[in-house]
Amino acid sequence: MENMLSTSTDGEEPKSAAQVVADVLAENTKKSRFLQNLGFQNARPRSSEQSSEIELEVDNAKLRMQVADLLNKVQESEQARIIDREEMKRSQEAKLNLLLSQIQPS
Repeated sequence: MENMLSTSTDGEEPKSAAQVVADVLAENTKKSRFLQNLGFQNARPRSSEQSSEIELEVDNAKLRMQVADLLNKVQESEQARIIDREEMKRSQEAKLNLLLSQIQPS
């Protein structure tokens, strides 16, 4: 903390002691209610939180792709079912017409 307090980057004002403490607590604690109660927001999430968020985003993207693939498969199977039903109907009509033509006297 003392190093953070004494060092400042070019063109920036030196950080206050409260801001240095807030930065250190943000890096070293999971969730700091203390900082939120004082009015400090975590300036940057910890690297493990960032990697967890990235992993979640990747997992969500993979799941969305899987859902899209499954929806496409459902649509394709529904279209195939409709085509099969139409072909069966045509086949039954042809058989019925054949039977009717054999039963009716010419």
